[in-house]
Amino acid sequence: MTEYHTLTPAYGRDYTSKASAKEGLRSGQDFIYASPTANYRFNASESLPSMLACRGAYCSIRDFRKGDVLHVRIERHRSIASFTLKEDGKI
Repeated sequence: MTEYHTLTPAYGRDYTSKASAKEGLRSGQDFIYASPTANYRFNASESLPSMLACRGAYCSIRDFRKGDVLHVRIERHRSIASFTLKEDGKI
């Protein structure tokens, strides 16, 4: 089942293009989970408590599954770059 997730770069980072956002995802950089719902799931080993799995939690590409669509905020939050995971944790 496809799930859609909105991510914001963590620690004040900003991406100026879709290519730079893709490189950030691939390199495992942290993002802030910004989707309005709290139904996010960590796929690694469910090691984080479910109370952390909500809006504002830190995450990276490793936390998502095949078929998930990631919307990454870029250009000072003015645009969105979308990526579909082809494998667990990979674009």
